[in-house]
Amino acid sequence: MIDTNNSQEFKIKSLRSFDFSALARSNAIRRETPETAPELPVVMACIRVIAESCASLPLHLYRLDSDNAKIKATDSPLYNILHKRPNEEQTSLELREQIILHYLLYGNSFCQIVRNQPGVVTDLMPLHPSRMAVERLSDGSLRYVYKEPNARETIYQPRQIFHLRMPSLDGLNGMCIPKMISDAIAHARALEQHGLTYFSNGARPGCVLESDAPIPTDAAERIREQWERLHRGADRAHRTAVLPNGLKVHELTGSNENSQFISARKLSVIEICRAFRVPPHLVQSLEGATYSNIEAQGREFLTYSLLPHLRRIENAIARDLIDDETIFAEHDVHAFMRADSSARSAYYAQMLSTGVMSINEVRAAEGMNPIGPEGNERYMQSQFVTVKSIAEQQGEKQND
Repeated sequence: MIDTNNSQEFKIKSLRSFDFSALARSNAIRRETPETAPELPVVMACIRVIAESCASLPLHLYRLDSDNAKIKATDSPLYNILHKRPNEEQTSLELREQIILHYLLYGNSFCQIVRNQPGVVTDLMPLHPSRMAVERLSDGSLRYVYKEPNARETIYQPRQIFHLRMPSLDGLNGMCIPKMISDAIAHARALEQHGLTYFSNGARPGCVLESDAPIPTDAAERIREQWERLHRGADRAHRTAVLPNGLKVHELTGSNENSQFISARKLSVIEICRAFRVPPHLVQSLEGATYSNIEAQGREFLTYSLLPHLRRIENAIARDLIDDETIFAEHDVHAFMRADSSARSAYYAQMLSTGVMSINEVRAAEGMNPIGPEGNERYMQSQFVTVKSIAEQQGEKQND
């Protein structure tokens, strides 16, 4: 910026203190989309921790027997599709991870359901949500219109589509988080751009070239261009400057500390974590974190963030893929305890002492082989007795 005035003072201001509002307004012209949002590290971290956590959990198909007990429905063709191989190209983890990434970024996730002649599901093929339109017809039914890469439209009936959606306002399409928090993402992106500009200038806040003698505008422009060519950029910082007669250099006093750059970046991380319901420590924001509260936040992450996603997945499977009411899908959330040996030991000890689990069931949960038929026995500690039993025992002693 060049400033010439009647006081014969010439100044070149190469960088001012950071103006959050101005840069955020200029950056907001580019509206955030599901495609651009993951370019921001905190958004990528949030969707990865949710998608990878959900997809890494074992997903089993169960059947209720005549006693209303659940057993794994390993004889169902759908079991292998959900648990092992959903199609020829992907594993179960890869497909579920992709489904959840689409679901978090676009608000919707779609798969084409391929069935054979008897109507048995044989494959699940992912469809990109940006190409899918959900329409409600005049008779109240739904149809799915998919735009192929060659611009041809393919119409699917509800029975042909697996549809996972975020919370919905119209009952058809889920809410798109990146679009709903586009201002927060734009603010975080503006902070990144400021940091990039600041450090690309050698982490220097800028300077003013001042002269007591009048300098023509053309000459001022040449001086500014020469100065920036020689001194702007991290690889040119701290070079020795040779100035024309009467020209003085004054550094601006603005700094990232004065403009609250660091605190603003921390706040932007919290805002985006809040939208995705991810504890900040899971995206490596450890401000104020301690061992005790991280453990509590980990439990809250499972309860308040992951479980709603897992239940939506299970309900969508029941609606779109399963015709038998005695069969249902369920994630094994106990797998989260594998990283905590103390919690696993305490849990299994409690289950064994109360007769809820047998030794073989504990070994199976740990991926170990059974020890034999005797491992199916259940045990229970007998310290807990009724008051009536105590009175009867005392009476027997008195009679003796």
